[in-house]
Amino acid sequence: MLKEHERREYLKSLDEDKRKMEEAHFEEMKKKHREHPKVNVPGSKDQLKEVWEETDGLDPNDFNPKTFFKLHDTNGDGILDEQELEALFTKELEKVYDPKNAEDDMMEMEEERLRMREHVMKNVDTNQDRLVTLEEFLKSTETKDFNNPNEDWQTVEETQIYTEDELQRFEQDLVAQETALNQKAEELRKEHEVLQQRKMELDAQKKEYQQAVVQMEQHKAQQVGAVAAQAVGPNGELKFQAQVQEVAGEKVNPEAQQGSVIHPAPPGDAPHPGDKAPETPQETHVQNQQ
Repeated sequence: MLKEHERREYLKSLDEDKRKMEEAHFEEMKKKHREHPKVNVPGSKDQLKEVWEETDGLDPNDFNPKTFFKLHDTNGDGILDEQELEALFTKELEKVYDPKNAEDDMMEMEEERLRMREHVMKNVDTNQDRLVTLEEFLKSTETKDFNNPNEDWQTVEETQIYTEDELQRFEQDLVAQETALNQKAEELRKEHEVLQQRKMELDAQKKEYQQAVVQMEQHKAQQVGAVAAQAVGPNGELKFQAQVQEVAGEKVNPEAQQGSVIHPAPPGDAPHPGDKAPETPQETHVQNQQ
């Protein structure tokens, strides 16, 4: 359906004359594509015998289903899986599709391969485990359809697999999906713009912070340099500034105190306010006489 949808959309983009020419070319290519040898029904005796003869190089009169199974069980696990089955249809597909022909669509060829595989699975894989055992394969060769299929195989372009209504619904779904994708893309674009703006703001804040740190370091270095300059004399000698100390409420030059020592009074010897003065020897003698 997608292929037909794209073709119709392309025709809409053309003017009337070019559209008619394109339609005529399309019908001519379709007719040419249908001119191919008969395609055998997948999984039928005729189809397998053709593989036996042209691919395996064996005499078609000696066709043996059991031997055929073992020849195409390429990994020897006793079953034919999906890939091993698909390989059996290559000769049939080459009748219809040639990569050198412009009218042959290779994507359509792979679609046809899958249709053939599913046809065999439906008729041979009795337990529906997506694997064909030797027993299932041999049983399928005993059926009437194996020897004489009721109908010829119709390729994908010869089979109308969808109606016009189904195609229209498919196109409507495509439009809805495209609209949703466009809305999502617009939302993502706006989110991207917001993130870009936020990044610019953060970068500006980071730059301001770095400048502030540099200025603080420069100011600190200037202060250290000023202190160091004051502590060094003109000839490189160190200078010290005398500190003024306060002793008993008076400012004393430390240099004047270098030769004197102050001895503090022992604890408990200092008089306290209200204490009685010690008696003299005379006062003690008078008290004794009394």
